[in-house]
Amino acid sequence: MVALVSVIPLYNKLKTAQEQDLQAKLSNRTLAAEQVRQGKIQVAEQVTSRTFARRILSDYVQGEASLTELQELSLFDLEDAIDQGKSLVGVSRFDRTNQLLVHVGVDSTLGLSDILQGETDESITVGPLTIDNHPHLLVSSPIFSEQQERIGRDIAVFRMFDMERLVAESSGLGETGEMLLAQEKGDTLALFFPLRNGSQVLPEPLVRVLKDAIAQNTTGIEHYDGQVIAFGTLPNTDWAIAVQMERQELYGAVNRDLIFVGLAVFGVSTIATVGLVFVLRPLIGRVTDADELEKEMLAKTTAFEELKQTQIQLVQSEKMSSLGQLMAGIAHEINNPVGFLKGNIQPAQNYVKDLLGLIDLYQEKMPNPDANIEDEIKEIDLEFVRQDLPNIINSMNSGVDRIRNISDGLRIFSRQDRDHKTAFNIHEGIDSTILILKHRTKGNEQRPAVEVVKNYGELPEVQCFPGQLNQVFMNILANAIDAFEEANQGKTFEEIKADPNIITITTSVVDKQVQIQIQDNAYGMKLEMIERIFEQGFTTKEVGKGTGLGMAIAHQIITKKHGGSIECSSELGKGAIFTIALPIA
Repeated sequence: MVALVSVIPLYNKLKTAQEQDLQAKLSNRTLAAEQVRQGKIQVAEQVTSRTFARRILSDYVQGEASLTELQELSLFDLEDAIDQGKSLVGVSRFDRTNQLLVHVGVDSTLGLSDILQGETDESITVGPLTIDNHPHLLVSSPIFSEQQERIGRDIAVFRMFDMERLVAESSGLGETGEMLLAQEKGDTLALFFPLRNGSQVLPEPLVRVLKDAIAQNTTGIEHYDGQVIAFGTLPNTDWAIAVQMERQELYGAVNRDLIFVGLAVFGVSTIATVGLVFVLRPLIGRVTDADELEKEMLAKTTAFEELKQTQIQLVQSEKMSSLGQLMAGIAHEINNPVGFLKGNIQPAQNYVKDLLGLIDLYQEKMPNPDANIEDEIKEIDLEFVRQDLPNIINSMNSGVDRIRNISDGLRIFSRQDRDHKTAFNIHEGIDSTILILKHRTKGNEQRPAVEVVKNYGELPEVQCFPGQLNQVFMNILANAIDAFEEANQGKTFEEIKADPNIITITTSVVDKQVQIQIQDNAYGMKLEMIERIFEQGFTTKEVGKGTGLGMAIAHQIITKKHGGSIECSSELGKGAIFTIALPIA
């Protein structure tokens, strides 16, 4: 009787632990799903904010451009946005009276009436909507003029590739576990993607549970038809999100332990009192055996780590997608006016040369001009203009070349990665990243410029994912600049100038591997910080300033995606060194 009474709290405790583990899986999946949704909103807002197309729409609204001009000029811009987006498949642009102006790509009228009735100045999502037998997401983004007046809106259509991969990912969910997303549709719920068994219809008990969760914005755990489900809602949506598993699998280990204990109790009750101590002790020891507990903890830890890795991959993928499209969009915006200027500077130089030649011919044929011409020549200082005008045009040409170099740097940084590795010049990637961060390294009234010293060796091209490597360089260099800003607090301009901020980048080939060292001379880190620097969620920054994902993503890109290594060494007062090694082949 004593043994049976003792088993009951043990059973409840083990059962509660399994349910909490299922709720932890739901929490991780919810965070990843929200990051995917926010990524779509960011891409839609980048399309909306393109300067050229926004100005054309503003001119049309003010009556300074015709509908035909708007359609012709906007069409190229929207087609370019779709070409650069991985999951963006259609864009419709409306004016402030909700009249359709121009459309590119996949056309969907489903859900537009709900969007067009709204007057919100925030981006909103509607979906999923089934188009060509695939779920799509609509994102409505308002368009504002330079005076911050709403002049229209874009409705972007996205294929839900990333969300589908997240839902289908079953790592850490065992043989029967699965994730599901659903949206309230009248009296029922519509699944985004089919369940693991192929069904697209939710059981009625589950529909009631999830509808209550959406209505009350609650989370919880329920049992139905042999299933255990942890459920909740996605922020700012009418979506229900859940992780479920068969009750037998979730509680299997608990039940096996309890059955074993029950058999032990039954066996003990049939043994004489003399043998009770000798028999009961090994049986109880079997239940609480350290090796079994260690195995169970190891299994749970492994599953949790797999979930963390999945989350990092999703965050990194969305960051690179959004950042790459943003940089590519900026480069595109720059290239149009730069191409116009570059193409016209040479003709302008020729015209200036011709005009000056014509003036020389006039002076030769008419060596004695009248007093008015003499006064005008003195007024404009003709000789100075003759010498300075070509110099001005040459300076303009140099400026255009510099802008083009910046645009090329943005283009290199925003390279879209393919499914396979490609040959890449590491130095070009580092240079493009330094160019992107130039606004943070240049001097200002508080501090001198951060000096970047490049000790580049002779490197072969490396087979890699260029966009992901650029993100690693960005994370490390941005962290170094953050460290300088923290170290410079309380110092005067002269004090910083006496001990300048320096980032040193050294590249070489060591043992058939490309080695990149990025060193700063900030305060450095303590040993306990270095040991956790690549841990997900760990950050050395103040609360609210760091996510704890940057270096974890960098570690995964270098080690998992490229088979290389990344290490950090530091000494307080002397800065930190990040050493990256990448296989050449």
